[in-house]
Amino acid sequence: MNNYEKNIKYRSLHEALSKALRNEFYYEAIFIEYAIMEDRTESILRHANIIISDPTLNNKIKALKFNRAFKDEYIKKHLNFELLNKVNNWRDKRNKLIHNLVTLSYSNEEIKKIALDGQLIVKKLSGKSTLVNNYLDKSKVNKYSKIS
Repeated sequence: MNNYEKNIKYRSLHEALSKALRNEFYYEAIFIEYAIMEDRTESILRHANIIISDPTLNNKIKALKFNRAFKDEYIKKHLNFELLNKVNNWRDKRNKLIHNLVTLSYSNEEIKKIALDGQLIVKKLSGKSTLVNNYLDKSKVNKYSKIS
């Protein structure tokens, strides 16, 4: 998928997320939010040329927290532990909800809260991933231009 197609896809996903929340389709919103978080974390890792053998969201978050590629001060400013912990805590809540859908006694208010929290995290993570990816891409260009 080229950048133009990806941009259209993201716009579509964000519109679908807004529509799901407006219409109180919280499970749909959570589904979309998770997909965006998966993609944004994968994108950052790809821009840093890092491949994970088991690319679950949990493993991606661990790589973003602990891989030396993300120890740069600019990157740490944007991908700080606080944001990554929010993503991970939200992921835990989402997993408990989805994997125990029949047995858990979640109220609609709890599901709504997970969906609304996810929306805030997605907005933050999306913005930060753009900043970090641009920085990583510029760093690569500068690194390669110094070699010649």
